[in-house]
This record gives sequence, structure tokens and C-alpha cells, in this order.
Amino acid sequence: MKHTLFLLFFVCIGYFAQAQTLNEAKLLYQKGEYQKALPAFKEGLKSKPKDASLNLWYGVCLLETGKTEASLPHLKLAESKRLSEANRFLAKYYLKTFAPDTALIFIDKYLATPKLNGDKQKSAVVLKTSIQAFIEQLQKVEDVCFIDSVIIPKSKLYSTVKLSVEAGSFMPANTSFTEIPLSAGGAYFPERNDRAYFASKNAANNLDIVARHRILNDWGEVEPLPDVINTEANECNPFFLSDGVTLYFASNGHHSMGGYDLYVTRLNRTSNTYLLPDHLNMPFNSEANDYFLIIDEFTNRGYLATDRNQPEGKVAIYTFIPNPTKTLLQGKTIKELRDFAQIRSIKATQAGKNLDSLMLQPESHNIEVVKENEPDVIFNINDDLHYSKESDFKSTEARQEYIAYRSLYQKYTRSQKVLEEKREQYIVATPEIQKKLAEDILKLETAVLKYQQDLPVMEKRVRNLEITKISK
Repeated sequence: MKHTLFLLFFVCIGYFAQAQTLNEAKLLYQKGEYQKALPAFKEGLKSKPKDASLNLWYGVCLLETGKTEASLPHLKLAESKRLSEANRFLAKYYLKTFAPDTALIFIDKYLATPKLNGDKQKSAVVLKTSIQAFIEQLQKVEDVCFIDSVIIPKSKLYSTVKLSVEAGSFMPANTSFTEIPLSAGGAYFPERNDRAYFASKNAANNLDIVARHRILNDWGEVEPLPDVINTEANECNPFFLSDGVTLYFASNGHHSMGGYDLYVTRLNRTSNTYLLPDHLNMPFNSEANDYFLIIDEFTNRGYLATDRNQPEGKVAIYTFIPNPTKTLLQGKTIKELRDFAQIRSIKATQAGKNLDSLMLQPESHNIEVVKENEPDVIFNINDDLHYSKESDFKSTEARQEYIAYRSLYQKYTRSQKVLEEKREQYIVATPEIQKKLAEDILKLETAVLKYQQDLPVMEKRVRNLEITKISK
């Protein structure tokens, strides 16, 4: 009898502990903290594998943490037991897996739920709008040639792509403006480094794209871009082409397909107003978060950052060849369109294209995606002080100038290497090829000479800015 009472006691304790854990998980679930809630629901399903609510909660946690395929059987079970909320998340599942027609069926079924409260109805209407936008976008998939991809931690997203000097620089906004939170994303600085564009929190605690102009060695007041760009949602990660007119940015407003989508607008210099933003086509946009689009016109390379098909905390950066004009895919099946839109295969995007010709664009050797832990250029502040990375700098202005200096220095060394190679090729080449090589050599010699003139000036400016800061 005594042993029975002890056993019963521990069973009760275990049940109570599990109940407490499930209650905590439900609270985390309601707050959207799905990763933290997931283990408790998984444990609960071991004793109650057919429980409709546990399957719903666990399925949603899987779906929202990037385990998309694993979520389906749990959401299906919850839907079969008439839990209406399962229909909403099945709609999200089919949108994520590029089956928008099926997603539309489930969201309509969910919207038909009797006495659906206001917030849930509003959320469902937004989701339906995203699904309809997705269906429309699937008919306009662009023919884009991707050449590479790299998967990185999201924490490295805004410090990975290094551009040519002429294209400007793109870096975490927090690097230059410490009052800006890391979650605000990237900041763009044009080549002259006289302006900065980045996202900043507004009064409603949402992100707006703002500009600041350099005034001597400091930055002017924050100037929000107009409402045609900044909505009640979040806008971030601005990037301008070299024309200073064409602006790319990310937003989870502007009727996005889900999460952040990418948009382009143009500045009318005469009226100093921006045109209504255009939603970029697939494959630049998806139902996932598409964080930024950068085009370095001077190296003929583009960069697309997205978390599609990635686990939580990871982001893919795709490198592509920008098209001179927009070209839509023709003669493709729905499956082929979906595969292209999802960038399922980089090799498939290259089919039928002269890749060698596309890759050998002028100055194409000047682009690089800097790998994690790659050493920076050693910079001597004085005889006793030597910096090796951006974070060593105490002066924000000196750091920005150093980034530009480093990029120019790397471009200089690569140009020197290419110049030496072409000179060696010239010696053994035929007269016809020598003529072409002579043109290339002349251009490279001119470029190298300019780098040799510009680098000491930039070096002195960086050193003076840093010494001024550390001497205070």
C-alpha cells in the first residue's frame, strides 16, 4: 500500500509538472515565441498523439520556426478534428510551399468561420491579400541568371557584401549610428560618403527609411523619406543605384506577399518627389522575408538576401547577373515557374545562357563577398598603433573612411595583379590579341595610377580623423 501511494504521488507530481510546462508553453505560443514553446508541445504529444489542440500548437510552432514539411501532418490532424484555426495555418503552409491555389481554399474556409473576432478576421484578410498577390506574381517570374549563393547567420547579413568603391558601401546601420538598433538593418552610403540612408524607429515604433547629410565631420538631422515610401508598416535596407535616383528597399507593407518584400522607386529631381514604389517580380520576392537587393553596376553583379528555404537564424545571399532589361520567363510549366521563383537550382537559371560571356564583364574581378573572419587591411595609425579590423576604430567617421580606403586598396591590388597577368599574356599573344590586350593594359595602367594618387590622400584622412578622436 505504501509503495502504491508513493507511485501515485510521483505520477501526480509528474502530471502537475507537465501541466505547468504546457501552460507556460501556451503563454509563449500566444506571444509568438514558438521556438521556446515547441519542446513542451512535443513532449505532450508523446502521451496524447491524437490531441487536436496539441497537434495544432506543435504544428504551428514547426511551421513558424522553419520546419515547414514537418508541420503538415499535425496541422492536417487538427483540421480533421474541426479546429478552425488549423485552416489559417494550412493556408500559410501552402503559401510557403508555393501552392497558392490550395492556400486560397483554406483561407476562404477560415474566413467562413462563424463569429470570427475582429483581429483574427483582419489578419486573415491580410493573408488572403498576400495569397492573391502571390498568385498574380507567379505569372510574372523574371528570367534571372544566378551564379552563386552563400548561407550565413542572420547576424552577419549586413556586413557580408562588399561593393566596389564607385557603388558606395552597405553596412549595419548600427556601425555608424550607434543609437540605431541592430534590428534596423543596413545603411547605404554613396561613393562620396556625403549622405547616409537607413531605417530608424518612428513614433509608432515602426521602421521608416531616413536620410542624413554630412555636415563637415558630423551628420545633419534625420530626414524621413516621404509617405509614398514609408507606410504604417516597416521599411528598411535602402540602396541607391549610381544614378542617385533609383532606390531599392524592403517593406512588410505595400501589400507584400508575406514578411518583407522588395520594392523599387525613383526620385523625380525636378519636384524632389518619389514615384509610387513598384513591387519587384519573382524570384526577387517570395512568401518569406526578402531583405535587400543590391546591384553593383561597376562589377555587373547583383545580390539578393532572403530567408526562403532556410532554418531559423540563417539567411541566403544569392549572386546574380543583372539584366539590362526586364525579361519574363516564357513557355514554362507551373512547376518550372515555381522552381525558378524559389531558386530551387542555380544551374537551372543558367540553362540556355552563354555563362562565360556573362561572367566576363568589365571589372568583374573587382567584386567579392567577404567570408567570415577574413582579415581586413592592416592600417597604421602611428608607429605604435596598428588596426586590423573595422571595430578597432574609435571614430565613426574614421571607420567609414577606412571602409572606403580598404575597398579601394583591395581594388588597387587586384587591378595590379590583373595588369601583370595581361602584360604576360601580351608577350606571347598574336598581333590581333595583342591589340585588344593593349587597350585593356592601358585602361588598367590608368586605373592603377589613379589608385596610387588617391590612396595616400584617403589614408591621411583616416589617420587624422582617428588621431583627433583618440587624442580627446
